[in-house]
Amino acid sequence: MTYIYKKSFGKYDSSTNFEGNLLTVEYVHSSVSEDIKVVQMWRDGLDDFGKPGKGMRHEFAWMSETGKKELMDELRADMTDRMCKTGKYLRNN
Repeated sequence: MTYIYKKSFGKYDSSTNFEGNLLTVEYVHSSVSEDIKVVQMWRDGLDDFGKPGKGMRHEFAWMSETGKKELMDELRADMTDRMCKTGKYLRNN
């Protein structure tokens, strides 16, 4: 089963300036690594030509080291909240 997590990019979350763009992450907990695996990511914001776009592919490798660490911490917290039913998230997410 995969989960969806949404967040807004901060100023230093990506190697380029996507500040304020919405990032949607599909992720899963791996039985092999016993950790979070990112399945796919999409970004809603301006494309390379300055036009608004939705569902543009985004890669984990394109994120800054700080952005990667923060995203993984957020995904681990989201997974814990979902598994323990302690978080505030939408069940249809």
